Amino acid sequence: MKRTLWLTLALTLALAGPALAVEKHGGLALSYAAPQGLFDKLVGDGYGLSAIFDYPMTGYVDITGSLGWYRFSGITLIEGTNIETDSTTMWEFAAGPQFDLKALYVGVEGGYWTEIDEWGVMANAGFRKDLIDLSVRYKPTGDGEFYAIRLGFFF
Repeated sequence: MKRTLWLTLALTLALAGPALAVEKHGGLALSYAAPQGLFDKLVGDGYGLSAIFDYPMTGYVDITGSLGWYRFSGITLIEGTNIETDSTTMWEFAAGPQFDLKALYVGVEGGYWTEIDEWGVMANAGFRKDLIDLSVRYKPTGDGEFYAIRLGFFF
């Protein structure tokens, strides 16, 4: 079912773009990520790098996507000892609608995160000026709860 949904979305985007003559944007983004909830007990702060994509559908709605890589540092489990967790690396594959309010936007993406091996959602809100994008993203579900501050550059 999930594979069919992703395939349908990909085909819709691929076929609708030339017909609508819309401008598509791709870019790169850097992120600072902070674990939350139980995830905070296993890993420390991290950073990420993402390939980002923005596909305008109407004047107020875009479809966004990202292929991201995050690395979270390990932490000391018991203070005063050398018992530490390993650093964690995970990949993010996400896409969803974004609602534009002039330079501000809000959105939600459904996605899959490796390492924690789970499907979930990521809410986001941000500001875009020309080709620069600054957003706050929050993954509130599952074992890998975290928020990220992302600075993106479109080209």
